[in-house]
Amino acid sequence: MEYVVGPVIALLIGMKFTAYTAKKTEARVTVIEEKVVKFEAEVPKKLAATMTPVAVAIKKLNQQVGI
Repeated sequence: MEYVVGPVIALLIGMKFTAYTAKKTEARVTVIEEKVVKFEAEVPKKLAATMTPVAVAIKKLNQQVGI
């Protein structure tokens, strides 16, 4: 009797743990996907904000040098 009950209980506990970890992993993936979408929307804005002063400075230098 113990030879049957022990493995069955272990199997049930293992299945419950697998379902729990799968649900937790799915929640993490959802959060990461949301962060990636937000990051992808912000990158072009930040890049433009960073590159604009650099482009203006290069233009000034080119005018001073005569290029």
